[in-house]
Amino acid sequence: MQSDKILVIQTAFIGDVVLITPLLETLAKGLPTAKLTVVTTPAGGEILAGNPAISQIIVYDKKGSDRGISKFFEMVEKIKREGFDLAVIPHRSLRSSLLAYLAKIPRRIGFDTSAGAFLFTTKIPYQRDKHEVERNLDLARLGLGIKMIEQRLKIYLGDKEKVFAQKFLEEHGIKDEFLIGFAPGSVWGTKRWLASGYAQVGDELSNTYGARVIIFGSKDDAVVAEQIRQTMKTSTRQASAIIAAGKTNLKELSALIARCNLFVCNDTAPMHIAMAFNVLTVAIFGPTTLNIGFGPYGENFVVVERAGLECRPCNLHGPRQCPKKHFACMNEISPQEVIRACQKLK
Repeated sequence: MQSDKILVIQTAFIGDVVLITPLLETLAKGLPTAKLTVVTTPAGGEILAGNPAISQIIVYDKKGSDRGISKFFEMVEKIKREGFDLAVIPHRSLRSSLLAYLAKIPRRIGFDTSAGAFLFTTKIPYQRDKHEVERNLDLARLGLGIKMIEQRLKIYLGDKEKVFAQKFLEEHGIKDEFLIGFAPGSVWGTKRWLASGYAQVGDELSNTYGARVIIFGSKDDAVVAEQIRQTMKTSTRQASAIIAAGKTNLKELSALIARCNLFVCNDTAPMHIAMAFNVLTVAIFGPTTLNIGFGPYGENFVVVERAGLECRPCNLHGPRQCPKKHFACMNEISPQEVIRACQKLK
């Protein structure tokens, strides 16, 4: 059964939005006459902008200007007016399920583990042994019978972002140098590897490869970025680290990451952005583990983690503080391990 107007709802974190891009491509190619709309957060809308699979993006600022029950029902009415035939809901929250149900979308597909699964017309098994990308694709494959599966993560850059990246690099004297990106931040405190570790990795790679280091992140990561830069012992103009944290929007950040030759990061959204551009990636995992299903997706990556700790994983996302107070999952990862992982990829 062909659906003319499809709504996809994903209002979780930026990384989760990147992980639905194969689903969006699959829906667009599997149902070529349909018009695809996505309800997502302001940050999600920014990262999805320019994606040719999407006809429309509806921004739902659930933690900001659209916060509260009255704004929720305004969003319900807005969705209802669009007259969607089908809702595909990878986000497993009750709010996302209610949006589709109250908007009277006749067909609603989501996971059987969703808080609002009882509101779906079709429930798809959430298979915990799969990567989140593949679980999302099950919504199209099992829920709609689509066989034309697209598995690549994709972020589309416009000329504006590409020009920004080029000017940014030129302003910092970067031409043909080997470029290494660091993403030392995370919303979740226990996902952050030590700043001193990043500094030692930066020193070693700068000295060995004549590389330049760019430190990425939000405004909240600017302090740790500066700490890493100041801790690095290399001080020549050719080797000093460049701070991009707090100086880019998401698309500009993506354009700069796309220019990197190697990316070292925590388990956070920039990891997924790097994978979308097939950048060689070393991902440092602490409280989370790959079997949760949110690790790097693609090729050319290495995960560094402290295997064998009984307390891992301690949380789906990673708590603010270590429940055991020892933070062994990150404290016991040495800079030498991360350096070896980088050397393995390079």
